Amino acid sequence: MSLFRPFLFAALAALWLCAGQAMAMGAGPQAAPDGQAQNGQAQNGQAQDGKESAARGSVPDDADALAQYQVLREYFERTATLDDRLPEVFSRRVRQEETMAFLVARETVNRQGTLERIRSGTVDLGGLVFRRVTADPDLARIQVTGHYTLNVPPVVETIEEDALFVLLPEMGKWKIYERREGWR
Repeated sequence: MSLFRPFLFAALAALWLCAGQAMAMGAGPQAAPDGQAQNGQAQNGQAQDGKESAARGSVPDDADALAQYQVLREYFERTATLDDRLPEVFSRRVRQEETMAFLVARETVNRQGTLERIRSGTVDLGGLVFRRVTADPDLARIQVTGHYTLNVPPVVETIEEDALFVLLPEMGKWKIYERREGWR
């Protein structure tokens, strides 16, 4: 099963179509929720403030945890904005499959004419909580719960998250190997 979340893009594509129809009928843009521009917001895949994990009680306790949480933040930011660097966060063991899924989703959105709008969006990860379940030198399991928000005016979409991520070290960097939805 792909780690890439194609259902997210199907939902966003539907939103873009609905937003376009609403704008054509004279509806005004939807404002971002209060506090949208606070800590943890990122634009074009670049974190603006690294305090989101501290604000949500998931402070990394060592260098490995910091690197593991960072690769997961990159995953969420790059997935939501269809950043071409998304395949870089995956383990070499699943990278080819994930790259193919990403390219198909990106091309679908591009054909709809919304790729550049999505890429210009902002991602707020402030609602996500990262918790290490296991931390071994050769494997880490991180539970991610909460929500994150993608803001591509006039659309603001909140995505719920409840998954376990399995990360592997590869050439000195942590990479995502697996994502288990709804893990408890």
